[in-house]
Amino acid sequence: MISSVEARSAPRARRSKMEVNPASPSVPTSWEKEHTVQSIAKTPDNRYKVTDTIYNVITYDTNGKIEQSTNVRYLDYLV
Repeated sequence: MISSVEARSAPRARRSKMEVNPASPSVPTSWEKEHTVQSIAKTPDNRYKVTDTIYNVITYDTNGKIEQSTNVRYLDYLV
């Protein structure tokens, strides 16, 4: 027969230590694309003026919010 003292002093199973990885912050992601538009116009001295319009579009995602930035450059030359 088991006494009530022995029943209460039964060894308890140890809980294993649980490791939890810290939440990683979201890493911003970006995409960059360049677009070029070319136009040609005749000048009064029978030459041609070529204008390149260069659009550099950057799209980025930070914390689930998509933002966009555009930079415009012009390149003119005579042919």
